[in-house]
Amino acid sequence: MSSYKIILEISKTLRDTLWIGFRDDDALKQHVPAAESIVLVNPADAARDNNRRLSLWLYQVQENEFLRNQSPLRVPSQDDLIQFPPLALNLFYLLTPSTNSVEGDLMVLGRSLQIFYDNPTLVLKSSEEPGTAEELRISMCQRDLRELAEVWEALQQPYHLSVCYEIRLTRIDSQRSERV
Repeated sequence: MSSYKIILEISKTLRDTLWIGFRDDDALKQHVPAAESIVLVNPADAARDNNRRLSLWLYQVQENEFLRNQSPLRVPSQDDLIQFPPLALNLFYLLTPSTNSVEGDLMVLGRSLQIFYDNPTLVLKSSEEPGTAEELRISMCQRDLRELAEVWEALQQPYHLSVCYEIRLTRIDSQRSERV
């Protein structure tokens, strides 16, 4: 279970996972020289700064349709209290390389795809509740060119090479409870 900070923690975990995959590869380090080169801002803003080489932008959040109707949970220490179920979310990220070279963009994109393919499940340990962890599933979204172009159109930018990833299953604890 998680607090509202889980979205930030997930974003940082994804960025750190990418950096760990990049940092020991000399061919990639010329295109992504530091962890700070992987940013969590939209790709249009990232492309304006030469130090930002890879954008991992959270562009959409959806409620998980399969866990929408969960039952409330009884609070173990108080039999007459129920806790509303957590909000289950799917997070959608747009991964966009902007290395200022076609070769660099293709290398960074290829390695990013490989990293997320090799790590389809990440365990995010809770910083607020020691001993608890959240299991995240990473999968590439099947977006066609039209859907991706709509994202870029919303940014008022021409289309750039990019790929979408979906992170399932993020939970944000409800603070609502009710006496029964």
